[in-house]
Amino acid sequence: MKNKMIKNNRVLIVDDQEEIHKDFEEVLNYPSEKSIPDDLASAFSSDKRDDSFLPKFELLHARSGQEAYNIVKESLEDDNPIAVIYMDVRMPPGWDGIETTRRIREIDKDVEVVIITAYNEKPLSEIVNNIGLLHKLLYIRKPFAREEIQQITISLVEKWNVEKELAEKNRQLEISEQMLRKELKDALAKMLNGFLPICAECKKIRDDNGVWNQIDTYIQKHTGTKFTYSICPECTEKLYPTLYQRRQKMMSKKDNKES
Repeated sequence: MKNKMIKNNRVLIVDDQEEIHKDFEEVLNYPSEKSIPDDLASAFSSDKRDDSFLPKFELLHARSGQEAYNIVKESLEDDNPIAVIYMDVRMPPGWDGIETTRRIREIDKDVEVVIITAYNEKPLSEIVNNIGLLHKLLYIRKPFAREEIQQITISLVEKWNVEKELAEKNRQLEISEQMLRKELKDALAKMLNGFLPICAECKKIRDDNGVWNQIDTYIQKHTGTKFTYSICPECTEKLYPTLYQRRQKMMSKKDNKES
């Protein structure tokens, strides 16, 4: 299967251990030139799999929290944001993963963050309370399987892109609605600007061609407004007196019961 290109495939790996960066390169970049080291220090299982299904990811690397923050900041300034961040909790010295994520959230609320932790590190409750935005936060413990990281990355990158597409469509809809409102307002202003020749008896309006139009026809023609029709009480009494009297009696009985 050929690699699929994703609109934004940028993934940032934040960890102070160089071997972790190498592991991510092995797991997320296909084809691999070598297998993942089969030792206990690796964060990934050493099972070999066919990774040809993977999309082409652009991996970026940071060895400290400050470096990660600067990479995210520069990516936003360049209008080339990062979709997913894998953030290790412990990165001495300097900011830890929780503080780094909190600071990144202040400038980028759209990025998907995966917190990586070991069993003896901070609990989930502390991470959630300090970071927030739970719909854009995942929490995984070392060690993890390569398929786990591959699936998480594919899903979160796709999620980021789908949400961006939806936000853009909503923005375009809002712009279109604003334009339509403005066009309608301008059309009404143009139509009602100055004097309109209207019949004093039947209330028809004369257009520029000298044709007399019903007022609703004239407005619909010039603004696109559509009308719904009913009949007012005065016209009901005039045109359908029997029906009008019957309705009046029914309303009178109803009022007496309620009182």
